[in-house]
Amino acid sequence: MNIQIEPYIEDGKTIMPSITLSLNTSIVGIYTDVKKIDYVMQALKSVGYIHPMDEGHYERLTIEESFRYYCALFDRKDEVEELLSAFGFSKQRKVKVKDLTKSERNKLHFLRAFLQTSQLLIIEEPLQQMDEDCRVIVTQLMMKWIESGRFILLLSNNLEDILISTGEIYRVDQTGCHPLDFADDSPPTKAEEDISFKIEKIQTKKNDKIILFNPPEIDFIESMDGEVLVNVAGDAYNCGMTLQDLEKKLKGYGFYRCHRSYIVNLQKVREIITWTKNSYSLKLNVGEGTVIPLSRAKISELKEYIGIS
Repeated sequence: MNIQIEPYIEDGKTIMPSITLSLNTSIVGIYTDVKKIDYVMQALKSVGYIHPMDEGHYERLTIEESFRYYCALFDRKDEVEELLSAFGFSKQRKVKVKDLTKSERNKLHFLRAFLQTSQLLIIEEPLQQMDEDCRVIVTQLMMKWIESGRFILLLSNNLEDILISTGEIYRVDQTGCHPLDFADDSPPTKAEEDISFKIEKIQTKKNDKIILFNPPEIDFIESMDGEVLVNVAGDAYNCGMTLQDLEKKLKGYGFYRCHRSYIVNLQKVREIITWTKNSYSLKLNVGEGTVIPLSRAKISELKEYIGIS
């Protein structure tokens, strides 16, 4: 499926040139800023169903009444019980919408998108302001939605949110649409594995200052479009080393290459999250609970590495 988006010009300046997007997989992500997300949604109104981040609810209805209303609207009355269960609302069916948490309201909001019959579903910020349980459910519902051969386009300025759901991600900027250049995921050779390094500091740079970190201070490291960022206590610092070099040097300090573009300090991992049977993340015990992607090819190796079943 091909999508054509006309150029976005503001005050004579090209904010985004014309782009053509080929949907070769069922779920594709676009990573860009809020202004371009708004423009893309406006440009694709006639192409598919737009699911905006915020939309009103019928506050006085109970959850069950909301499900019955929307299922009747889409001629799917016989699916109310099945959908209440799929959305994780069976035990809350008598709760009024106005009494739901923000996370639960966002999950309920996804019902309208899930019932659509359009060939293409365009979702703005798919997992924003959702807790872990709601994220798992919505991710599973998206996987179920595409089973009939339809497509989902995710729009977000949060890379981790769309990494959970798809590996095909494009960055849109003023020069066009670019496939994200993730770091090489090729395994090290036996000779490389046998090399040991003794290091005490990782050199980074921020605001023209050179900053040195002890390995245990580092939460995780990410690489995208050739830039390596060392994340410490909620801040990101540029690093001149490649992800592959950092992987080799930090292995002895308990760091693990959990994804082609991420290295994680295993001492900071609190939880392994299963979104779907093929989608995983690691929740860290830093800040408010940072979540980073875990490659499905790495899950068995990681469990063996840290000694869990």
